[in-house]
Amino acid sequence: MAKRSVVICATLLFLSLSAHAQWRPVAQNGLRQSPALELNNLDDKKINIADYKGHVVLVNFWATWCEPCKDEFGELIYMQEKYRSKGLVVMAVNLAESKRKVSAFLKNNLLDEKGIEILFDNNSIYYKSWKARWLPMTYLVGKDGQVKLFWVGEVSADNPLFIKAIESALK
Repeated sequence: MAKRSVVICATLLFLSLSAHAQWRPVAQNGLRQSPALELNNLDDKKINIADYKGHVVLVNFWATWCEPCKDEFGELIYMQEKYRSKGLVVMAVNLAESKRKVSAFLKNNLLDEKGIEILFDNNSIYYKSWKARWLPMTYLVGKDGQVKLFWVGEVSADNPLFIKAIESALK
């Protein structure tokens, strides 16, 4: 019974946070400095966020079983296409799923494997070090390589609050 209550409370907390989706300062989730991020992508190439200093990076934690994650995936690809020339890089960090499962998800949803950088956090090490607590969860990393803000819940390319922070960081 107690376990069920915890699940209900966590669900209600997530729904209340995502209902009022907004950028939040990273201090609210306990980050004091920008964590490392070095993971393999779909091509088994090691991707290191430190190599993207001078770019604005969106780091999105997601999973194929997460409905809001599925819903926002096309939005992330759209934002990458729209803002790539201005210096935006979108990294979608998959939480503990196999490459085969992620590839099947992309194929079944007619999503381009090369639309955004898909990374694999097989042991949830980076999910924990970034102090992510929900899925989806997106971080905005500035050109200086420092995490500036985080967003809990589904992102939308037509949400003015979401886009304003990205465009401001790209200036």
